[in-house]
Formats: sequence, C-alpha cells, structure tokens
Amino acid sequence: MNIGFKTKAALVTVTAISIITCIAGCVVPIGSEVGDNAPDFTLSTLDGGQVTLSELKGKPAMLVFWTTGCSACIYQMPSLEAAKYELGDNVEFVNIDIGESSYKVREAVDYYGFDLLVALDTNEAVSDDYNVIYTPTNVVIDSEGVIRYIRKGAFLNEDEILEMLSDLE
Repeated sequence: MNIGFKTKAALVTVTAISIITCIAGCVVPIGSEVGDNAPDFTLSTLDGGQVTLSELKGKPAMLVFWTTGCSACIYQMPSLEAAKYELGDNVEFVNIDIGESSYKVREAVDYYGFDLLVALDTNEAVSDDYNVIYTPTNVVIDSEGVIRYIRKGAFLNEDEILEMLSDLE
C-alpha cells in the first residue's frame, strides 16, 4: 500500500501533536484550583503535635507554603503574625514548611522569633497536592473547605491579608 506524501505528513503531524500533548500533560503537576475542595492532610507540627485540615472545617484557614531560605517568605511572616493577632481564632493560619528538617525550621523560627503554627511537609506530598511551585504560596480556604484564593508571592503588609480574608469571616 502506497501512502502519498500529504498523508504521511498529516500522520507525522498528528503523531507529533499527540506526543507533545502527552508530554505536556504528563509533566504539568495536577493541583488545586480556586473553587475546588481543598485536599485534606495531616502533618506534624514543629511543636510536636499534628494538624489536620479537615479538623479545621468550620472556620477559614490560610495555608502558607514556605521554606527557610525564601526571603519573601521570611518577609511576609510579620504581616501574617499581625493578621493572626488581629483576627484571633476566627481564621486558622498554618505555615507549611516544604521539605526541610525540623531542626532547620526550628532554627529559623527561633532566630526570627515567629509565633505561628508551623507544620512540616518533609516529603512534600501536601505541597504537591496543592501544586506549589513557588514560595511563598498562600492558599485561603473557606469554612466549608473550598479554596477561595491562591496567591503566589508574598503579601506586602497586614492590610493586604486582612482585606483578602474579610469576606470569609
């Protein structure tokens, strides 16, 4: 059977597009989007306890994915603390360190004097579930467990955080 040049070119093109689509689909991480139910997790905390997202249901939560070597992450921590102080127990703040040892995280928290709940995502499974590529990534979840806001990059001040959370209280 003889296939003409145009038919061969069309087959090669379709095959190439199929391969490229598969590769692109295979390497793009699947993560959570605004409007999705937030993936549940249980993580150890720096103070020796555990935090489970589903147990926080009933009030909004802000997940902050960060690392100790991220200067933007460190920059926004005082604003997060100020917002937490302002909102009290109305919003849960969970700062999720990505892939670092508890020793390294404890050292940074003590050095900077942070007073926020810090969870340890040592195997990066939760970060993967939330499609975290950049730090900081801030994820706001409403009281029903639905993702309402995702911000990649640091907040500049407490007012930005309070404004974003004002619709969720």
